[in-house]
Amino acid sequence: EPLAAALRGAGIDRLYTHQVEAVEAARAGANVLLVTGTASGKSLGYQLPVLEAILADPSARALFLFPIKALEQDQRTSLEALIPFGSGIRAEIMDGDTPSHRRAKLRADPPHILITNPDILHLSLLPGHEQWQAFFDHLRYVVVDELHTYKGIFGSHVAHVLRRLRRVVAAHGARPQFVACSATI
Repeated sequence: EPLAAALRGAGIDRLYTHQVEAVEAARAGANVLLVTGTASGKSLGYQLPVLEAILADPSARALFLFPIKALEQDQRTSLEALIPFGSGIRAEIMDGDTPSHRRAKLRADPPHILITNPDILHLSLLPGHEQWQAFFDHLRYVVVDELHTYKGIFGSHVAHVLRRLRRVVAAHGARPQFVACSATI
């Protein structure tokens, strides 16, 4: 109900078929690949099941990966509009511009949803995964947006980073679901 109220507050009375299918697949424990046109509401296909999971289990965590900083900011804004008031759910960005004192604070008290990019995952989070234990122990979702950008050498690199992420979180006892989105795959 808190999410339904947040959707109504955002002027959303009904979901599109692709959004419903993505949410239902995520609820069923499946990994999801959501491919549909630009500005068709793909974000709700992962935001809703992630928020539902956190509302049901406040220890649950999610990692959102975006290839560019502008998307990190846009997604945080749209996500915060859906977070039910008083729920205590936090979404934070950690990227190359995040000062070291802020990174230390995020490690000490990890947000429910950490928004970052593959390079920060590779260079900061995975090498120091022991320092992120509270986050990785409870990682339920990994979202990879703009999947079509991960091609060529960069795509190969990101594929290896995601394999490494799976090994690290498995060592922490977590088996997150993956949700990937693209408009042009």
